[in-house]
Amino acid sequence: MHTDDSGSLLRLPRMAPDSDSASASAPPAPPARLLRFKSCVIGSSIDLDKPASFFRIERTVSWKEYLELNEAHLERILQKPCPGKRVYLFEYGCATFLDLDEGEQQTFYEFLAGLVDEIDYAMVARYTESHVLEVDEEGEFSPWDGSPLRFRVEESILPLVASLLAKSAALTKIEADVDDHLDQSEQLIDNLQRGRLRFNKRSSSSVLAKFLKFEFDSILTIRIFDRTTAEGDSWNSRSLYDALAEHYELNDRYEVIESKMGSLRTAMKTHNSLSFESNENRLYVWEIFLLLLFPLGALVRMLLHH
Repeated sequence: MHTDDSGSLLRLPRMAPDSDSASASAPPAPPARLLRFKSCVIGSSIDLDKPASFFRIERTVSWKEYLELNEAHLERILQKPCPGKRVYLFEYGCATFLDLDEGEQQTFYEFLAGLVDEIDYAMVARYTESHVLEVDEEGEFSPWDGSPLRFRVEESILPLVASLLAKSAALTKIEADVDDHLDQSEQLIDNLQRGRLRFNKRSSSSVLAKFLKFEFDSILTIRIFDRTTAEGDSWNSRSLYDALAEHYELNDRYEVIESKMGSLRTAMKTHNSLSFESNENRLYVWEIFLLLLFPLGALVRMLLHH
């Protein structure tokens, strides 16, 4: 903008682009690099000590929630150069891949199945999160499309993004499990209230066993809700983690899960109370029946005697 003699602002007219300036209106240049993350739930848990032992990775911090397999480790598995590729394994049953294609992921699953429990491919297909970071030539990126935030690429952001995606995928499974257990508990209580005792005997033990196993498995995933830290993390990486955590609504989803878990525990207490009352009522009926047998027996003996 320029000013005239009176000091008022004058807006310069927009000029039609000539051949030299046509490139200014061209689409933006493609990113210098894409960081493709994909996280999958592959089981209820992963024993990180087994792959760590295989690759002779010293876990200096035993409570660290993930194990990182770098380019050198992956070259042994995939039998080819793996520049920039990473795999992050999490104790709560998730694996996050960085820049591995579908075939490479499958090869990795086949390798991992020989070290830990069998891969649950139904979970892999159902509980998956993907995220792509488009890095420009200056090494900066936005955390997601349309975000005004900008961050720098550094080594410490890789495990943090991998961890956040793994947590989101694991939360999706927990959400589905809680809903499934709530539906089963409501059906069980409804049948108890209707007096369908045969259903109770056949199904209550199974439902309770599943709920107890779910509670036990949930203990393994408790660190999902902890804030992940990485070696050499900085304000840049921590801010990125916080931004993505809000983007994937981890805290809100956690609160919803906590509320549903409370409802599930209440439902199980209601089931136990109704089941106890049902058994108690049947005991009363049995006692009355036994008491009636005594005078009836005396009457029979009297009739036989006469």
